[in-house]
Amino acid sequence: MKRKNRLKVLLMILISLFIIFGAAVLLLAGFRESERKDRAKKEALEALENLPTAAPTGVSATPSPSPTPRPTATPTPIPKEKVSFNPDDFWNYWYSKDGLVTINIYDISQESVTFSFYQTDAGQTQAVSADVTAEVAGTAAAFSFGDSAGNMASGNLTFDNGQLYLRVSTAEPVSAVYPNVSCIMTRTQTQAQPDPTATPTPAEQAQNTAETGEYFFPESSSRYLTDEEISVYSAEQLELAKNEIYARHGRKFVTDYISDYFNSKSWYQGTVDPDVFDAQQNEIFNEYELANISKIAQWEEQKASQ
Repeated sequence: MKRKNRLKVLLMILISLFIIFGAAVLLLAGFRESERKDRAKKEALEALENLPTAAPTGVSATPSPSPTPRPTATPTPIPKEKVSFNPDDFWNYWYSKDGLVTINIYDISQESVTFSFYQTDAGQTQAVSADVTAEVAGTAAAFSFGDSAGNMASGNLTFDNGQLYLRVSTAEPVSAVYPNVSCIMTRTQTQAQPDPTATPTPAEQAQNTAETGEYFFPESSSRYLTDEEISVYSAEQLELAKNEIYARHGRKFVTDYISDYFNSKSWYQGTVDPDVFDAQQNEIFNEYELANISKIAQWEEQKASQ
C-alpha cells in the first residue's frame, strides 16, 4: 500500500516536472523569437540609416509661357454735368428772317422759359399772338399753346451757342394767319415783304369776286371764315355768299335774282328741291359750312341794320 502511494507521489512529481519543463521550453522559445524580431528590427533601422543620400537628378523644367495680356478697354467717360446753356444770351426780342414772326423771351433759366409769340401776314393786316411757358430739358424746350384766333400749335425752342432755333406748326388752322415757322431767329428785325402769290386780303377778294364772278369764299367748306373776311361785303353780297354754300350742294332757289345769279355760274347745277334740301341740310353740311353759314348770316343782319 505504501509502495503504491509512493509511486503515485512520484508520478505526480514527474508530471509536474514535465509540465514545468514544457512551460520553460515554451517561454524560452518565445523569448528567443522576441529577441530575434528585435534584432531584425534593429538591423533594418541601422540599414536604413546607413543608406547613401541620393541627390535628385536636376531636371531642366521648361517654363510655361506667360499668357499674352489682353488689353483692357477704356470705358467711354460719362459726363457728370448735364449739357446746359447761358440763359443771359437769350433774353428779349427775336425775329424770323421773313419778318413775320416775333418772340419776346421775358423769363428764362436752365429750367424754364416764358415768351410771347406773334405772327402776322405779309401785309400786316391780320395777326395771331400767344403767351407760352415751357420746361427746358438740356438745351431745348418743347411746348404747345392756343393762340388768339383759336389755333392749336406746338413746337420747340433750341438754345445753341447763342443761336436760337424756333419751330412752330399748326395741325388744323382755323384762321387765315396761324402759327407756322421753322428757322434760326435773329436779333435784327426785318420788314415783311408782300408775297405776290399770297392769299388776297378780304377787301381784295371781294373786289376780285365782283370783277371775275367767281366764288365769294372758295374755302368755306374746308376752313372757318374770319370776321375780317366777311365784314368787307355788303348785306346783299353776304346773302349771295351764304347761299353760295347751299348752291354748291345743288339746292334750287325760288327767289329770282338769287336763282339768276347762280344759274349764270358754270359750276352750278340746281338739282335738289328747296323743301327736300332744307329738311336734310344738317346731314349735308359739314362743321365748317354750318359755322360759316351762321357767321355770314350774323354779319348779313348787322350790315342790313346799318
